[in-house]
Amino acid sequence: MAAGQSGGIDLMKNKRKNILLIAGMLLALLVGILAYSAYTQKQIYQESTANLLSTYGQSAKTFTMFAQRNWNILNDWDSYLGTLAELGEQEGQWQEYIAQKATWQYTDFYLFNEQCEFWTTAGRQGTAMYMKATFEKLYTENKPVISSYISSQGIRKILFAIPMEQPLQLDGTTYTALVVSYDNAVLEKLLGSMVYEGQSDCYIVRSNGDVVLSTETKTEITEQMTNLFDYLQQNASVDQPYFDTMVQTLPQGGEGCVLFTMNGQKYYLIYQPLGLMDWSIIGIVPTGVVDAGMRRVQVATILVIALLGLLIMAGVIKIQRDAERNRRRELERCREKSDMMFEGMVRVVERFAVCDLDRDRYQYHERRGEPLYQPEGSYQQMLEQISRKYVVLTDSENAKIPQMLAPENLRRLIKTDNDSLKLEYAARDKSAFFMMTVVPMAWKENRLTRVMMIVQDMGKQHLLQSLANTDGLTGLLNKRYFDRVLTVLEQHSQPFALFYMDLDRFKPVNDTYGHDVGDKLLKGVSQRLQGCIRSRDYAFRLGGDEFALLLLGPMESEACASKMNLICEMVAVPYEIDGNTVSVGASCGYALYPAESVDVQQVRYIADQRMYENKQANHARQDGAEGI
Repeated sequence: MAAGQSGGIDLMKNKRKNILLIAGMLLALLVGILAYSAYTQKQIYQESTANLLSTYGQSAKTFTMFAQRNWNILNDWDSYLGTLAELGEQEGQWQEYIAQKATWQYTDFYLFNEQCEFWTTAGRQGTAMYMKATFEKLYTENKPVISSYISSQGIRKILFAIPMEQPLQLDGTTYTALVVSYDNAVLEKLLGSMVYEGQSDCYIVRSNGDVVLSTETKTEITEQMTNLFDYLQQNASVDQPYFDTMVQTLPQGGEGCVLFTMNGQKYYLIYQPLGLMDWSIIGIVPTGVVDAGMRRVQVATILVIALLGLLIMAGVIKIQRDAERNRRRELERCREKSDMMFEGMVRVVERFAVCDLDRDRYQYHERRGEPLYQPEGSYQQMLEQISRKYVVLTDSENAKIPQMLAPENLRRLIKTDNDSLKLEYAARDKSAFFMMTVVPMAWKENRLTRVMMIVQDMGKQHLLQSLANTDGLTGLLNKRYFDRVLTVLEQHSQPFALFYMDLDRFKPVNDTYGHDVGDKLLKGVSQRLQGCIRSRDYAFRLGGDEFALLLLGPMESEACASKMNLICEMVAVPYEIDGNTVSVGASCGYALYPAESVDVQQVRYIADQRMYENKQANHARQDGAEGI
C-alpha cells in the first residue's frame, strides 16, 4: 500500500513537472513568436515606407517636370501671342495650338479674364462663373497657379494658368490670363495612380494640408474635402505621434510615413516635398496592397517556427518520459535486488533505507509500525525531512543531520567496506529516540556511491538515560550530567561561558511558607532560567538552591556581565504561589573557557569565587538598607 501511494505521489509530481515544463516551453515559444512578429512588423513598416517614398518620389519628379514644362510653354506663348497680336496673326497661331493638341494631350487652351469670360482655341466663347474661385489666387497674387475643378460636364480637370504680361483683346473682349487644362486622367497617369493595382490615392497639398490637386479616389476617402489633415483627424484613427510629426515637419520639407485606419481598413500615408512652392505629394495606399507578400512570408515563417517549436517540445517530452520510464525500471530492479538482499534481515532490522548518493535517490523499507519517511524519493529531500522532525543527540553544537549525512561527509568518513557511521537522534519533542547505522553498499573507482541506513528504535534506553540525567523536581539537567558535559566540552576544546547561581533568602521562604511552597519556588526559578538561555545551551540544578548555566560558544566579559545581571533580575521578580507573593534574590558569578583558563576545574573555581563576591556584595547592600 505504501509503495502504491508513493508511486501515485511520484506520478502526480512528474505530471506536474511535465505540465510546468510544457507551460514554460509554450510561454517561451509564444514570447519568441511575439518578439519575431514585432521585429518583422518593424522591418515591414520600414521597407514599405522606403518603397512608397521611392515610388511617389518618382511621381513627384514627373509632376514637377510636367508643371514646369507647362509654365515654361505658357510663358513662351504669352510672349509669342503678344508679338502676333501686334501683327494681327493670332488666328494662325491658334491653328498651330490645335494641331499640337494630340501631342501635348491637353483638353483646352484658352484665354481668361477676371469677369470669368473665356475664349478657347476651338473657337468657343462664354462665361464660366464656376471657375471664379479657381482664378482668385492668380489675380490676387499675380502668380502662376495650378488647380483642379469640375467642368460643366462634370469632368474633373487640372489647369495651369499664368497672368499675361500684356492683356490681349479679341472680338472686343480683353483677356488677362493664359490657361491650359487637362483631363484628370492625364494627372493620374503622371502621378502613378495605377501603381499598387490602381488602389491608391494621390494628393498635392499645401503645407497646412489644403488640397491643391487630387486623383480620383480609390479608397474610403471622400472627394468632397478641402483639407486632408482635418479630414483624417475627424474620420480616421491615426498613429498620432507620427501624424503630429508629419504636420510639424511638412512645412520644412519633411518626408515619412503615417499609419491610419478607416472603416476597418489600414492604410499607409506617405508624404514628401514636391519641389514646387510649399507643396507636398501625399500617397495613400492600403497596407495589404503594399506588404501583402511580406506579411504572407511573415505568417509562413511564424507557422514554421511554431511547428519547429512544437516538434522540439514533443521531442523533449518524449526524452523526459523515456528517462522517467528508465528510472522507474531501474528503481524497480533496485527494489527487487534490495528485497532479495535483505529478505533475511526482516527479523533483525526494523527499518532501513538504500541511498544512491550519485543519483540523489533513496528507497525506504519499513518492517515495523508507521513509516518514518516516504518509501522513495530524493535523498536530499529525505535529509531535510529528517532535519525538520529530528535532532542529533550529541554534545557538539554543530552536529546537524543534513551535514552529517551529506554525501561528501559520508565519503570522508566511510572509505572502506569495514567503515561505518553511527549516530543517535530523537524527535524534537523527545517523544522518540533512534539509532542510525550507515554502512557502505557500492563503490565506483574507490568512490562511495551507495549506502544503507539502518534505523533502530532506542526509545526505552533514552528514556532511562533521560531520567538518570534529569533533576526530579525541576526537570533541569542534574549535576551528574553537568560534570559529563563539562568533560566533553573540555575534550573538544569548545568555548563556553559558565554561570553559577544560588538563591538569597530561600531558607526564610521554607521556614515561613513550608517546603511545598519552597519546591514550587524552585520550579518557578528553573523555568525563568530556561527562559534566559538559547535552545543549544544548558541549565542545571546542582542541588538545593544552587544552579548552573552553560552558554556554548565564545563570549566577551561585557556580555557575560550583562547576562549575569539579567539572570539576577529575572530571578528577583516576585512569584505568586498558592496565594502568597514570594520574593528571593540571586547571587551569580561567571567564568569563560578557554579565555580565562584552559582548565575546566579552574574555570569552575573562578565562577564560584565571583558568585561568592556577588553574594557578599548583595549582603552588604541588604545590611546597609536595613540600617537606614
